[in-house]
Amino acid sequence: MNHRIYIVDRVDQVRWYVDEKTAVSFCLQLKDNHRIIRTWLEEMTKDIVVISGQGVMPRMGVNDHPNNVYQSLSRDQFKLYFADADDAMLFKLTWGGS
Repeated sequence: MNHRIYIVDRVDQVRWYVDEKTAVSFCLQLKDNHRIIRTWLEEMTKDIVVISGQGVMPRMGVNDHPNNVYQSLSRDQFKLYFADADDAMLFKLTWGGS
């Protein structure tokens, strides 16, 4: 059972847990509760998995405010990053994603 599944709300937070350049990633759109996928990830994966929202940190000196980032998040679209290629392939075969 994998206990190293991290959920972050911004793409720029992914690097805290995995190397974005070497990690395998998939975009996934969910219409329902993502609890089923989280449970599946806990039971079926063995290495680090990061689930990220699509928000980004506002740049300094611009009019963006952190509240705007929260409001602009796509509530049903996530990006999953897998540190292990075998975990990524198993996920792709089971759930799909692009």
